[in-house]
Amino acid sequence: MIIPIKAFHQAKERLSDLLTPAERLVLAKMCAERVIRAAIGYQVFVVCDDEEVAEWARAQNAKIVWQSESGLNNAIKAGVKAVRARNFDLAMIIHSDLPLATGFSHLFENSDLQTLKTSITVVPDRHEDGTNVMIVPTASDFEFAYGRNSFIEHQLVAEKCNLTVRIIHDQYLSVDIDTAQDLDLAQKLQKITNMIN
Repeated sequence: MIIPIKAFHQAKERLSDLLTPAERLVLAKMCAERVIRAAIGYQVFVVCDDEEVAEWARAQNAKIVWQSESGLNNAIKAGVKAVRARNFDLAMIIHSDLPLATGFSHLFENSDLQTLKTSITVVPDRHEDGTNVMIVPTASDFEFAYGRNSFIEHQLVAEKCNLTVRIIHDQYLSVDIDTAQDLDLAQKLQKITNMIN
């Protein structure tokens, strides 16, 4: 499991009109902690280029992968390389800003290892624009295309790599926090979840 995390003090800058730098830092850490708690049972690799993030990740029992080149796609590429070096057949890439994540095992349901090794699994964001969670075979030459329209771009890359695509829509994993509207929705859904549980 690969979780790229940028420096906490640089996180969520798009929310600067709504939250102070200290509040954004707390939000970034809270979301990342939620994702790591949801990843219990998996070997977690945090990809970062910041010592504070690395120290925090070690305290969460995560392995550290140092990112030598800037950018999200380079971070994930470094993470997959580290996972492949440890002989994992699959890499699950998860954004660190999923405030409603509770688990990931359901993403493997109804699929055997052979199916997963010849496909990618994509969990899009709620706008079907971004890619919040993805499972890729480490042996493939898959090129990551995070950024605008990554949900579509990753499907096109999969086609070029002769990989089939599994799309899983998940009400909770589709919520990431980039805007004030995202934050509002996350807070509402969290209240509903707390009421149900």
